[in-house]
Amino acid sequence: MVIDPQVAFINSRVLLIDIGGTNIRTASADIGSSSLINPYKQNLDCLASFDQMLQKFLDEDASIKHLVFSIAGPKLHHSIAMTNREFKIDEAEILKKFKVDSCHILNDWESIGHGLSLFKKDEMSFINDGNAFNETALILGPGTGLGAAQVIRESIVLPTEIGNSSFSIPELFSELGLENKKDFNVVEDLISGGGLAKIYSLFADKDISPEEIVGSYHSDQFAQKSVDVFLTSLAQILSELALAYMPGKGIYLAGGLMRSLKEFIDLDLFMRNFVVNRKSLHADVLKQMPIALINQEMTCLHGSLNFINKISQNLN
Repeated sequence: MVIDPQVAFINSRVLLIDIGGTNIRTASADIGSSSLINPYKQNLDCLASFDQMLQKFLDEDASIKHLVFSIAGPKLHHSIAMTNREFKIDEAEILKKFKVDSCHILNDWESIGHGLSLFKKDEMSFINDGNAFNETALILGPGTGLGAAQVIRESIVLPTEIGNSSFSIPELFSELGLENKKDFNVVEDLISGGGLAKIYSLFADKDISPEEIVGSYHSDQFAQKSVDVFLTSLAQILSELALAYMPGKGIYLAGGLMRSLKEFIDLDLFMRNFVVNRKSLHADVLKQMPIALINQEMTCLHGSLNFINKISQNLN
């Protein structure tokens, strides 16, 4: 898809566009660099004039020859239709409309997976140090929905739609003693920002935003109970995923919601919930898995930049 790969990456820039469930983030970068240029965040209303916005970026910087999109939705045949909004991007259509050398479309968690190798240990907060035992990692984060990707040997990234599965929901609700199960049909109905709001609504019988719940943790008993139930649910769902994917290199949590919840995580309690009801052999395996929270922001943009840097290196 790259035109003239021998020269396409020399003295050129990439435009990185991350279209999430709530916001769109943009930045440009020099190919081969690790630094973002003019990172910017705005709400999704701008998608109504998306083509004009994209052309404006290209008009303002003639050195932009490559595009990398990270988008909240499953990728199918080089296109992505967003999960929570009527919006679709197709690589071939972008190349027809705009004068660029290459266009790459990634699922948002595929993008974050490509950036996992960039994040140093001192940029993470560890829930469990563990003792890594293979080359498979799982990166996951609750936001507007629940995103996840499997990362194998740093180079193979397999995005999942685990947030839209329904495994373990009935058992989890039974254990937590929660009612009104009709509002919780798939995993991200529980483990996401919207899921946290639904849990709060069960207890308080009113609706407030996830941000308000987190902000009132110390002053609102229902907020505290909701966050505690959310973290218990997260630990137990991670346990299920850990046995399904066997991420011996670690489980890595990313995103703004998890960063805001970091101060409320009781490490010992989280690990007890992570191994609860497991046979001793499986509990021992789970305890070996590192679990960490990535503290860095704009993980999609950094991952997309690392993705195209790897492509340029392979062609040179």
